[in-house]
Amino acid sequence: MRSMLSLLRNNRREFIGIVFFLLMGTPVLADKIEGIVAVVDESIIMISDLRQRMEELGAPQYNKAAERQVLDLMVENIVVEKIYRSLGFPAVNMEEAEQYARQTGVGIEDAVSLTMKSTLMDLMVRSRVVITENMILDYFNNNPEYTGRQSVRLKQILIRDDEEKAYQALSVIHEGRDFDDVAREYSSILVSSSADIGWVAMDDLSESISDAVSSAEPGDIVGPIAMNDFYALFQVVEKGMSGHKDIEDVRDDIFYRLENRYQQEAFQHWLNKMMSEYFIGVYI
Repeated sequence: MRSMLSLLRNNRREFIGIVFFLLMGTPVLADKIEGIVAVVDESIIMISDLRQRMEELGAPQYNKAAERQVLDLMVENIVVEKIYRSLGFPAVNMEEAEQYARQTGVGIEDAVSLTMKSTLMDLMVRSRVVITENMILDYFNNNPEYTGRQSVRLKQILIRDDEEKAYQALSVIHEGRDFDDVAREYSSILVSSSADIGWVAMDDLSESISDAVSSAEPGDIVGPIAMNDFYALFQVVEKGMSGHKDIEDVRDDIFYRLENRYQQEAFQHWLNKMMSEYFIGVYI
């Protein structure tokens, strides 16, 4: 009798027929017989393998979408190992893999696979990805993390549950008293004993406050504005962009981000092309 591996190597069509026979049995039979969920050439992934892998990854059991995602990862890892070995690379150093697993919190199997992928990426795509100055500038100009956000620097007086007191504070300010002095006398809350709450992005302000301060100029007083249990007075100190960074300070960071992103994309494209050269059957 021919072995299962012989069937795989010499008669894949016959083997697939056996797979479908196993998978299309009655529900009771399916519960009792170990089933095959995927094959990659002569490599077989059983239901028990998938269940164990899902448990290791903390994936929800008996969730079809999660099952397919984990199974796709298992298939990809098998192909990576086959390519890695076909190119004659030495076996992954298990001590290094264990150290990597501890540092990143992944399992040993994932650490080994990621090490193989990194080696293949170095060989196949890393040197082919070129990050240009225009790519860096475009990323910089279109990323609020670097260009900053439209913001306002504010001073604040918060008066709890007393609208009349809030208007008294406003009157005193209009009479010429310094906003900070009035805040120390009238405000129910002071952050670090100061009325200055610093720069706040306009997008982070409530609609009522944003509308009020958007047309105000530095030095203007806004309010009182009802805020939950408080009445608020604001003084606009400055307007501008907060969080802005000079490109020279972040060039290396942008270069690394772009290089990593395009290398990953190029490697996945290459890997998908290589996977098409293998017989892959997925049966869930």
